[in-house]
Amino acid sequence: MDKKTYLCRYHNILEKIEKKKQYIDFCNERASSIPGPCYGERINNPSPSYEAPFVRWIYKGIEAEEELEELEKKAGLVRMEIEKAINTVKDEDLQMILTYRYIDWLTWSEIAAKVYYSDKTVRRKHDQAIELIKIDQV
Repeated sequence: MDKKTYLCRYHNILEKIEKKKQYIDFCNERASSIPGPCYGERINNPSPSYEAPFVRWIYKGIEAEEELEELEKKAGLVRMEIEKAINTVKDEDLQMILTYRYIDWLTWSEIAAKVYYSDKTVRRKHDQAIELIKIDQV
């Protein structure tokens, strides 16, 4: 795994967490709705389910909430690993740029505005920081 991919892991987990939250909201919405009657052709099912249709959405929502808890724990651990890796860079300005980029997930122009550098300088310093970072010591 290259250094940038390693540092992007936290953001990727946060995106998964956001998607999981949306899925939980969807499941809760489905679980709280009552389906209307079906007037279509009736199919003889040899083993009909006597469970209400919304019950499966309740179960799916519970499973998704458990997965969400695991993702949130993982996100905390990954964030600590990335912060530890960023701290292997001795220059505080470079640490700040890496933190803004990979923890706060700011754009280059937002980082430039915060550290009072041009976009080009921020990218150059970012590349320097990537060269200095040591992910094998984490």
